[in-house]
Amino acid sequence: MSQTTILEKLREDLKRIDEALAQLEAKRKEIDEEYSAVLSEENKIFEEMRQCRDQYKYIQLEMRFNAISSRRKEIEARKAEIERKIRGYSEEKAKIQMRIEYLKPKSP
Repeated sequence: MSQTTILEKLREDLKRIDEALAQLEAKRKEIDEEYSAVLSEENKIFEEMRQCRDQYKYIQLEMRFNAISSRRKEIEARKAEIERKIRGYSEEKAKIQMRIEYLKPKSP
């Protein structure tokens, strides 16, 4: 296999990884927005719980707080998974870029 075909294949792989990274970055942005909305809702409910004196209302708030809290934990898990994927793709991209630089013909 000639060196040019190897370089072409590496460049195609690099392009594919760049596209995947762009998709993951967009997904991370969506998740961050969702996470901040859920976190602000959770904080709002927590403040209401702190100020509440009625036992019945407190129990209702506590149930809502637990539901929002579990949703936040799910979002955190998805966020961590996306971060791991981004880190993996970034490392793979760096390796491919180093190989391309190594295999490029040097000009005198």
